[in-house]
Amino acid sequence: MDAARSSPPAGRITIAARAYERVAAAVLADELSVPVRMTRASVRDAGGALAVDLSSGIRSDGPPVAAAAASARARTGERLGALTGARIGDVRLRITHLVTPERSPS
Repeated sequence: MDAARSSPPAGRITIAARAYERVAAAVLADELSVPVRMTRASVRDAGGALAVDLSSGIRSDGPPVAAAAASARARTGERLGALTGARIGDVRLRITHLVTPERSPS
């Protein structure tokens, strides 16, 4: 009876690509301190790893854009893997526009 309790039930768990995309967009928004509606994410299988394409605006009142973008790209990949348990492969970030303090929505 103890062996039956320790083995997981039969079946499988499937996580939709959209779920990974929503998590990635939310993490990127947090890393860049922009509203999540300014971020986009798409994922695809890359040889068993998750390849992630991100796009977002970036704040103009923070650290230099290139440094902030590089940090956000790396941290988003790390956090996405930690939160989902997925193996993260290539992470690409495209900065689409500059968010100025007066344009930044609350």
